[in-house]
Parts: sequence; structure tokens; C-alpha cells
Amino acid sequence: MRLSISKALALGIVSLQVVTICIILASSYLSTEQVLIGHAQKLMRNLSREVIDRSEEFLSPAKSAVSLTGSLARHKVVSSEKPDEMEQYFFEQLILYPHIAGIYYGNLQGDFHFVRRSPEIAAYQIKRIINEERDRSVQNRWYGLDFELVESNSNPDDLFDPRKRPWFTKAVTEKKQIWTDPYLFFTSNRPGITVASPVFSREGDLTGVVGVDIDLSSLSDFLGFLELSEHASALILNNNGDVIADRSRGRVYAENEHTGVRRLLRIDEHESDVAKAAVDSLGRKPGWYVLNTAMNTSFEHEGKSYQAVFTPFSDNWPWLLGIYVPEADFLTEIKDNRIVNILLALGITFISVLIGVLFARSLSRPILSLQKSVNAVRNGELEVDIDTHGSVFSDIDETTTAFSHMVAFLKENKEQRLNLQSRLSQESHFMDAILAAMNQGVVICDLEGSLLYANIEARKLQGLSGGQTLQYFDDLPFKLFAIDSKVPLERALRPIYRVLSGAVIKDEKIIIETDDGVRDVLLINGRAILDSEGNKLGAYILMKVATKEDRFEAQSLT
Repeated sequence: MRLSISKALALGIVSLQVVTICIILASSYLSTEQVLIGHAQKLMRNLSREVIDRSEEFLSPAKSAVSLTGSLARHKVVSSEKPDEMEQYFFEQLILYPHIAGIYYGNLQGDFHFVRRSPEIAAYQIKRIINEERDRSVQNRWYGLDFELVESNSNPDDLFDPRKRPWFTKAVTEKKQIWTDPYLFFTSNRPGITVASPVFSREGDLTGVVGVDIDLSSLSDFLGFLELSEHASALILNNNGDVIADRSRGRVYAENEHTGVRRLLRIDEHESDVAKAAVDSLGRKPGWYVLNTAMNTSFEHEGKSYQAVFTPFSDNWPWLLGIYVPEADFLTEIKDNRIVNILLALGITFISVLIGVLFARSLSRPILSLQKSVNAVRNGELEVDIDTHGSVFSDIDETTTAFSHMVAFLKENKEQRLNLQSRLSQESHFMDAILAAMNQGVVICDLEGSLLYANIEARKLQGLSGGQTLQYFDDLPFKLFAIDSKVPLERALRPIYRVLSGAVIKDEKIIIETDDGVRDVLLINGRAILDSEGNKLGAYILMKVATKEDRFEAQSLT
């Protein structure tokens, strides 16, 4: 009994379906893996939101301190007119908020009052600059934790002017509370940020600017305490690509080797290649890191797959928190079970292959024979040995018969084609011989003006030597003149382009001058070549040397 290929394939598909179902049931970890990844992404987003909330809580006291100081200054509770009280107030703010590195006030006259944590002589430093009409004084005092004076000096060479500082000019220009981009504090080489606000009098006049410096190094410590997996990490990135905080607590600044100026480390200078790959997975360049909402990404690094989430801070800070975790950290258990699943799959596969081999043996022999014949025909070999022995599959048997008929048809067509090519070749040689034997030059071109044919006489009249010939008529090695002119013919007036445009030339005299200066008068005939339906195919020109009188006339024009 013969079977159709459709029945055989149906049987095979059923077998494959059984195998596939077994593999899917045995390998359910694939779907479990996706669920775990999705769950991990959700946890990372929740964790990043919590980190940002706590970070903003960390920064908000500085914002409140600036607002309160500005309000007190407006009501003259603290002012440069009461420097001791104002500096005492600043000192109390530093004690109240440990992450505030310094607080200061500068007025429009250039006076400056600055209280900061000092890593040098004592715990705190107070800097006071007073500008009077004919005098300028700069005093530095250092105090201990109990606000007892430890040391003081005067520095007349200090030319610091708060009015020239970026935080002062920006607050005055925008007339509102401003935040600077993160930068390195000069004395401590720790990352920080400044919040500043203009101070107005009760009458609304600008009197000065109050500012607060915030030490951001605590953010790195905070990231270090996050409950992440063993190989996970996190960083805070500024929109311009500067690294503000890093869980690894590595190097946070780069130094210009020529000037010694230090700045925050950019992400492309980070020591961790994984951190750089995580930020690259955003598909954004520095200056475009700010997102509207949290964004999950995934990336590969050194053969390991990672999951990452990037969450933006609020509008006050154009920062981005990034957390990235190797997938292996939360897929360890399911990956340990993978070996068992693979062994099970191999066993099922072996059984499937055994069944498939037994089934395919009866199917493959006639197909392989037919394939061999098809390859031979594809390579141009029509004398092929086609296995015409009957197959148990009716579809294959019918296909073999049809292929045998096709090969016979191709043989017949090949013989007809060879006969036609032989006839065309003979006719072509015959036409070439006729045109070559003519005592007139013949030039034939297509619609684009490209030369299709030029006989020996035509090349001789054009002054071309040997096998030299033209391809186009735009750059001629000779000049053409009207019989009554000394000016070479323009492109549009040359005979070949005129007949291409539809003109008919009959016995027209034209002067030709070759490269070596030889002139002659040619008698030109030409017209467009049309097919049976009147469509233009190209054009031809016939040329021959004119009479002696015409030649004499040509020489008289030189």
C-alpha cells in the first residue's frame, strides 16, 4: 500500500508533537525563569524608588535650611549687620544636619560669612570678609566641637568675592532657589552640591544670597548598605554623565595631569566595565540620561546576563539611580535543576531520533535520488540518470515522473536555443561584413547617445587609429564645423544628437577636423531607428567624403 507524503508528514508531526509536549513539561523552568526575572525587576524598581525617596529626604534639610535662613535674613533676624549671631546660627545648622558641609551668606557689597566643617586645624572654620570704603579684611577662625576658639588669622591676600561665584550669579539671575551640578569640594575632594537662594528685604530689594554645601559622599555609603545580592551594584549618575555616588566606593574623581584640577569621574572613566555596560544598555548619551519614569534594561557582559533598572530623581535633581544585578544571582536554584531537565530532554530526543530514522529511511532514498538529479540539472547537465523505479509514496512517484518530463522538455529547448544562436551569429557576422565593406562610414547609437557600432570607414573618417573607437559622442577627439562657420558645433547641433531629437539629415555637408589638424568635408545622411510600432530605438549616421570642390571650400575656411 502506497502512502501519500501528507499522511507520512502527519504521522511525523504527531510524533514531534508528543516529543515537544514532553520537552515542554520537563523544561518548565523556562517560563519560571521569566517569572523570576519579572519579579526581580519589580523588586528592583521598588527598591530604587525607596532609595530615591531616602536620598531626597537626605537633601531636603539643606533646602529647608536655605529657605529658613533666607526668611530670617529678610526679617533681619540674621544679617551681615549682626555677624556674630549669623555665624552662630550657621554653626548650629551644621550641628543639626551632619551632612551639610558648609553654610554661607554673601551680600551685594561683597561681604561674605562662611561656616564650614574643617578637616585641617579644628572641627569648624569661620571665614568673614568685610568690605569697607577704604579697607578690606579677611579673617579666618577655627573652632572646636564646643565652639571654643582654637586659632585665628588674617589673610589680606585672599581675593575671594562671592559675587563672582556661579551659585551667587545664578541665584541672582534666576531670582529663585537654585541647585548646582554636583562637583568636588576643593578641600576634601569629596563630591558635593550647592543649594542657594536670593535674599530680599521686606521691600523686595535683593540684598544677597545664602547658600548651603551638601556632602554627597554619604550617598555612596548609603548605597553600600542596600540589601542587594552578592554581585549586584548601584550608582547615582548626573545627567551629564558624572558619577555622583557608587556602591563600590571606588575612586570618585579624575585629575588633570597638566593643571592638577580635579573633577568628578565620568561614567566612561569608571573602573568597573560592568557599570559602563549597564549605563550603555540605556541606549542614551550623556546629557540625555534623564527619564520620565523608571526603565528596566538587560545586557550581556563577559558571557553573563544582567538585569538593570534606572529610576529618575524628582525635578529638582537631574540624576539617575541605576541598580544592576547578574541574573545568576536570583536564578541559581532553577539553573541547578537545568542539568536534570537537559538529561531528560536528551533521553526523549534519542527516542524521537530513533523513530525518525526508521521512518525516514523509506522516505529518503527516492528523495535523495531526485535531489541528485535536480542538482545536476541546475549545473547544466541534462543527461541525468533519473530513478524511475516506483516509490511507496505516490506523491514522490508523481514528482519523479514530472521531473523526467521537464528534463526532456529542457533538452528539446536547449537544442532549439543552440540552433537559434547559431543562426543569429551567422546573420550578425554577415551584417558586419556588409557594413565593413561599405565605402561609407556607418555609426549607430542607442537612445542615450552611446555608440553601438562604427565600421572601419567611419573610424578612419573620424581620425581614429587601429582599434580605437568612441563610447560616447560628448568628448570627441575631433571637431565638427558647419560648412560656413569656423566655430565648432555645439552638442545639440552635432548630427547624431539632431537625429536622436527627431531630425532627418539628407546630403548635408559638414567639416571635420582631426586631432592632427587635417580637415575634410563629409556628406552626412541620418535618421532615427524605429521599431515596427514606431518606437524610437536609436539613430544612425552615414558619412562619406564630399567632392573636391567641397574640400577646397573647407580649406579656404581655415
